[in-house]
Amino acid sequence: MDLGLKDKVTIVLGATQGMGRATAVRLGAERAHVVLCSRGRAEGDSEYRYVTKPSLQSVAHEVADAGAASTLTVVADLTRDGDAEKVVAETTEHYGRLDNVVNTVGLCEVRTSPLEPDEFWERAFQSVLMTSVRIARAAVPVMLENGGGAIVTTSAMSVRHFIPRIAHYSAQKAALAHFTKNLAKEYGAQGIRANAVLPGMILNEQLVEERRQRMAKSGHTEDEDFRERNRAWGGATWGNRFGMPDDIADAIAFMLSERAGYINGVLLNVDGGSEYF
Repeated sequence: MDLGLKDKVTIVLGATQGMGRATAVRLGAERAHVVLCSRGRAEGDSEYRYVTKPSLQSVAHEVADAGAASTLTVVADLTRDGDAEKVVAETTEHYGRLDNVVNTVGLCEVRTSPLEPDEFWERAFQSVLMTSVRIARAAVPVMLENGGGAIVTTSAMSVRHFIPRIAHYSAQKAALAHFTKNLAKEYGAQGIRANAVLPGMILNEQLVEERRQRMAKSGHTEDEDFRERNRAWGGATWGNRFGMPDDIADAIAFMLSERAGYINGVLLNVDGGSEYF
């Protein structure tokens, strides 16, 4: 099925790992122009501690190999004022327009109590919520000039169901869900759709490695490990496997596409089926 994403200029935030990386590659396969954005390390700058420019370039090569019309890489940290504007400015300078935005950014720190100090709540606020607010604030005016487009964010299943030890993260994901619905209501009539994907238990690169080590220690097969972990998580999925980043990427690509043109303001569960509603 042709999703109609060919030659669409699409920003992907958090593009170097997990769901963001998979989404960038998926959009490349749809022959989109993919703008890959992630944080990098500036010399002597301790805040840029997660992603280096070479890894961003490495993913750009993956996206190009998948069939992308073109790629552009932008190192930016959207928890900082001005970086969202930088991403949009470099995109429009290079392509002359902007069609779609995907935000998969969101730091999840597991904590023992919901009464953690302000610093943990502030980090979640900046990483989970304000990255989406800032990129929308920068991108929407440009998208309106082009006649519209689509914005997809990744919220979380903890918006719908209690999950312990991530109160600060879940609260911001709930705020993000409401922000997404507000965008949809405010700009839908002007041609901008805004939707959120709510991932279930997704095995990113870190969790795949943790699983490998856990299985090596326990001697369990993949099926045995799945059943044990799913039981520990309270039956997080009705399926017979964990979710993978590609599962989320496929959903995001569809939500961006012309085939989803009448879908707006939706919070879409992508969790393999669950008790969460």
